[in-house]
Amino acid sequence: MSGAVFISYASQDAAEALRLCQALSAVGLDVWFDQSELRGGDAWDQKIRRQIKECALFVPVISANTQARNEGYFRREWRLAVERTHDMAEHVSFLLPVVLDDVPDKEARVPEAFRDIQWTRLPRGGHVPSAFAESARRLLQGAGSPARQAEARVAPAPSAAPSVDPKSVAVLAFANRSEEKENEYFSDGISEDLINALAKVPGLKVSARTSAFFFKGKDVPIVEIAQRLGVAYVVEGSVRKVGERVRITAQLIKASDGFHAWSDTFTRDLKDIFAVQDEIAGLIANSLALKLGGHSRSRAMNPEAIQLLLKGREVMNRTFSGKTNAVALLEAALAADRDSAETWASLASAYASEAALSSIGPGTGFEKARRAALQAITLDPELGPGFDILGVIQFAYDFDWPASTRTLQKALTLAPGNASVLSNLSTIAQIAGRKERAIELAVKALELDPLNSRIAYVLGKALFQAGKYEELDAHADRMIEMNPSAFYGHVFRVYARLFLGRPAEASRAADEVQTEFFRLVCVAHTRFAEGRVAESDAALRVAEEKYSDSGAYQIADVYGRRGDRDNAFKWLEASLRIRDPGLTWLKGDGFLDSLHGDPRWSPFMRRMKLEDDQLAQEPVLWSF
Repeated sequence: MSGAVFISYASQDAAEALRLCQALSAVGLDVWFDQSELRGGDAWDQKIRRQIKECALFVPVISANTQARNEGYFRREWRLAVERTHDMAEHVSFLLPVVLDDVPDKEARVPEAFRDIQWTRLPRGGHVPSAFAESARRLLQGAGSPARQAEARVAPAPSAAPSVDPKSVAVLAFANRSEEKENEYFSDGISEDLINALAKVPGLKVSARTSAFFFKGKDVPIVEIAQRLGVAYVVEGSVRKVGERVRITAQLIKASDGFHAWSDTFTRDLKDIFAVQDEIAGLIANSLALKLGGHSRSRAMNPEAIQLLLKGREVMNRTFSGKTNAVALLEAALAADRDSAETWASLASAYASEAALSSIGPGTGFEKARRAALQAITLDPELGPGFDILGVIQFAYDFDWPASTRTLQKALTLAPGNASVLSNLSTIAQIAGRKERAIELAVKALELDPLNSRIAYVLGKALFQAGKYEELDAHADRMIEMNPSAFYGHVFRVYARLFLGRPAEASRAADEVQTEFFRLVCVAHTRFAEGRVAESDAALRVAEEKYSDSGAYQIADVYGRRGDRDNAFKWLEASLRIRDPGLTWLKGDGFLDSLHGDPRWSPFMRRMKLEDDQLAQEPVLWSF
């Protein structure tokens, strides 16, 4: 009996258990399943206890029937199996839960230990996939191995499209298994950091956080998630935090057939959390015949600082308006641990976001961001996000295109699969007038993070600067469908229809822009194009009165489109004085075409180091 599989089930599920038994027996496994012996009594009870104690794999069948029953012998079997795991080594594979009837994970009435194990979901009355039985057999052959093989969470699905890169993966939001439900920020943070660690793997396409987390809390099959994200593998798992101890369970699932290429469980001290994430990333890379790039983070970190860091990141990811709150959390994290490069890099990003949103002004915000980014790099010269945000500061505030390019190339070397770095390099290509290369890089970034509104914005900007207005119009529709509250989708719809000569449609679209400043700018553009000059002037006047310190460049755009050169140059000068990031649009901004013949245009472009001969003298701008 030492190599047997024990199937535990409610009596109402006997037919389903029999199907499992037959599938497992077909691959040569010894299965305890004998309906004729289900009759109770002390002798029978002792036999069950002995079999659970001696079996090599315990398969509990979770169903609507087990949900409905407050009592049942199967619950005793489950408790006995869990008790046995307390005496097992951490990496031993023993529990293999099977779920019928679409019982939700969070509502399942099961021992907590079951929640730490990847569940196999099978349809009631359906065929048991042969991959399930084969995986159970492999589990028995390699029980106790640190790189366990586990089985399908879903029934096999049609193979992924041939265009999917076999070396591609998405990390879904890990489930929070902690007793404190407010710890969800922690499980999200673990998932995000694993994404960043995997992005260091050369040759691995990693779907970025925004897209992977889109499916959080949604009942979407793994195969559909993989298809929408364009990946061959999906990583999912759970996190349980008790005091300063953390248990992480992770599984690497092949989307085409639901097979688990790898799974494992790790229990560590909270202070070592980043090291274990690198360890998990390395094991996943190894499963895909790849090697983790960069270096492992072996430095222990203050537990309080870790929790504040992850809370700060969660606030940053959740909302634009929460950047100030994120700054407060991250500054508190640094008060607890000044030597955390990850925290300095996150703080730099938060400061830069504040600057871009004009909540603290470009000068103050970007200078704070620079100091934080440089500190992150000093503490960890191989931390990709530190270089990424420094590169943004160098093009959005310093207007130092060559320095920014070198910094971003360094970031890409450290994290080859980082969608943010690729999108920022697309912006550099736009600045240099490399229109097709800018589109190519933005498309590549969006493939890695297809549901990221910021990257979709970068692609929209590249299409606008290339004069591809039909494509921009279609892209704006996709942006709005993806995220109706992302204001730039509506802005791009306005821009596209203006340049396509459809002012009435553009005007209706302008009214749908949610952000006040950009709605005013779009109304000023479209009403003027329709001949409704008084309405245009009124909107422009409000924009000038309320947003002169943050929206100078867009105001210059309005005057440029009107052909009012004097006012256009006046606002361009204002945008340069405040270091407006909008100046990165200059090279291909169709709204300013009327200025190109003006004698003031070339000197202004020279001051920005954007004349063609100046750009040609910077080889680094053409090196990517």
